[in-house]
Amino acid sequence: MTFAHAKDCRWRALPNRRALDRAAAVSILAAADRAIRQRGSFHLVLSGGNSPRGAYARLRGTDADWSAWHLYFGDERCLPQGDAARNSRMAAEEWLDHVDIPASRVHAIPAELGAKEAARRYAQTLQSVGEFD
Repeated sequence: MTFAHAKDCRWRALPNRRALDRAAAVSILAAADRAIRQRGSFHLVLSGGNSPRGAYARLRGTDADWSAWHLYFGDERCLPQGDAARNSRMAAEEWLDHVDIPASRVHAIPAELGAKEAARRYAQTLQSVGEFD
């Protein structure tokens, strides 16, 4: 893919992991602020693995209108709830357990049910979302 203008490019070079974590957190908070001002809520899909860990840790130290946030997961490991290797557990430990996001607004994938059943149930959860921010 080529871009007609450099301003269309969303890639940014950053000097190190710390700068990446900060930039990601700042970008998420800015998107949340815009969405909450426009619609009164913010819908974010969280990434799995260890890549977002630092950004999540930065978010936990910020002051945001957490009551307007709705969080979803882009992937999950088919492991028991609370297993240390689950993406939802990492997000909780680094961020979600430390802020006042209502539990009813954190929509974890029920991966402990197995991939097929989890996908079926999560598809139902996502039906009413519309577009993510």
